[in-house]
Amino acid sequence: MTVHVRLMPTLHQMQIGILALSAPERINAQNLSMVRQMTQALLQWQAQDDVVAVVLIGAGERGFCAGGDLKALYEAMMQPEQIAQGDAFFAEEYALCQMIRDYKKPVLAWGHGIVMGGGWGLFAAASHRVVTESSKLAMPETAIGLFPDVAASRWLPELAGYGQFLALSGAAINAADALLTGAAQWALPDAKRHSVLAELAGLPWQGDVSDAALLDDFLSQQISPSLAAPHLTAHHDALQDRDGIEVSQRCVELRNFSQSADPWLAHAVERIYKASPTSLWLASTLQQRCKTLSFPATVQLETQVSAACLRYGDFSAGIYATLIDRSSKPRWQQTDLMQLDQMQLAEAFPMLF
Repeated sequence: MTVHVRLMPTLHQMQIGILALSAPERINAQNLSMVRQMTQALLQWQAQDDVVAVVLIGAGERGFCAGGDLKALYEAMMQPEQIAQGDAFFAEEYALCQMIRDYKKPVLAWGHGIVMGGGWGLFAAASHRVVTESSKLAMPETAIGLFPDVAASRWLPELAGYGQFLALSGAAINAADALLTGAAQWALPDAKRHSVLAELAGLPWQGDVSDAALLDDFLSQQISPSLAAPHLTAHHDALQDRDGIEVSQRCVELRNFSQSADPWLAHAVERIYKASPTSLWLASTLQQRCKTLSFPATVQLETQVSAACLRYGDFSAGIYATLIDRSSKPRWQQTDLMQLDQMQLAEAFPMLF
């Protein structure tokens, strides 16, 4: 797995950095090497005055990025001497997302197809976010014993009041939902992916703060595709964030929709039933904690929690059941969300107590 790094010359003697995630057989899932490739390129381009913008794209038709390389993380967890590799992956992946968020040049992310987990983290950090008619965005970590990370504890609550539901259920939203919630600013046709990138070379880039508005105008002038109706608006009141209630109570409320006539909602609620109770608690606790934190502080806290997850047991159990034996029946450390062992949680996740 690798990232293809290149510079595309413009017609006005500037350059655009292209970072193409190139592991289509894994829907461009990231490993530590890929994270480091992107970090190195971004650091180099930041210092080059003739590099005016950066584009993040994913190879293949299946999607932009499905997240992290879970099998590599599982192998790290199974070998104590290798677990530091897992720590490094999360710490450097989160730092990469923070770098993209703080980047001084426009960063365009083309989020076609699958945009999930760490892939959504990369996408969310970009200043200019494009979805297509094939886009499916989700943070499904509670299903594998992790939590919505890559600073999602901070940015999911900003998505028009749906962050809590999206974190707990891992539900996949479509392009119309992404526009509705602000997860993306533009929808463009899948078929235009390569031609839009080529057209960027013809824009009159200046190499200054005006370039962000230039890219805004260019994307806004493109013809949008016909999109499927959003999933979220049909259930707006039911899915809005509920502050001040226990995660167990909120999950009970959401589970009342398990027999919904809308298969999308019924499936999302079913995912809550199957999720790790500890992960549901982590997702809710982190959202509450990070609402008032800065993005850097959120990244710092999530880095500590992800390291704890590597050692807790649910994360390895979730990956094993999902990708190794494919039973979809992970053996969680705790099985009852209504009666979580707080002493066990405090021992495993002291940074949250």
